Amino acid sequence: MGPIGILVGEPGGPRDIWWSDVDFWEYNEHNIDDKGRLVPPASFRSAFEGGGVLAFVGKSVGIFEHPRWDARLRQLRDSGDFSNDEIRLVKSLVTEFTPDGQNRVTLPVRLRERAGIEREVALIGMGDHIAVYARDAMEGLRGTTG
Repeated sequence: MGPIGILVGEPGGPRDIWWSDVDFWEYNEHNIDDKGRLVPPASFRSAFEGGGVLAFVGKSVGIFEHPRWDARLRQLRDSGDFSNDEIRLVKSLVTEFTPDGQNRVTLPVRLRERAGIEREVALIGMGDHIAVYARDAMEGLRGTTG
């Protein structure tokens, strides 16, 4: 199956948005290098060839395809559960990225610090995005669930 397309309405008329047919559903452990770069698992790389969005999500850094992040942000905004100030805070913790020639994604210091990420990370496929956690945080969770 090829990329999935949807028609999204916006001011000035609709536009086609395309994203990969990759759903993110696995667990991987990786290390971040001294410059804050991470190489996503090979099975996920095709989804981010053209870039994506990094966002602070809960206690993790989320790696999203652009349309999936746009949908998430629209869902937050339209839910009525968040004030304009809270939406601004969410937007302030977002950055776009383009992988380098070696498929590395640089996680900004402000997002790594907020998520408590140093070197060892756990990448968890969350369906619509990849959640990057400090590996020791995940080990603590796995220890309590069996």
